[in-house]
Amino acid sequence: MRNLDVKHLAYHVLVGLYFIWLPIFIILIALTINSVIYVHNIQLNKVLLLWIFLNLVIGTSLFAVMQLFGYHKKLGKVILYSYFAMAAACVTTVIITIN
Repeated sequence: MRNLDVKHLAYHVLVGLYFIWLPIFIILIALTINSVIYVHNIQLNKVLLLWIFLNLVIGTSLFAVMQLFGYHKKLGKVILYSYFAMAAACVTTVIITIN
């Protein structure tokens, strides 16, 4: 049997978690924007802002740990650009929701 490289395996698990987190975060931002535009429910907006904040913390921690590994140049760029796009969308959504 081959020896498993635990560090490599952990990196792939983190990448998998990141790509599970990404669409969930996109859906959460879409729900928040939809709530602001159509529903105008203040309590729902507060809960969604809390979820956005918690998901941003989770995504940031995943991103930071993956950057510590430093593997895969192409995959690293995809993760980097998608993370910063989601962070910008998050800030924009929070500004829209608060105003």
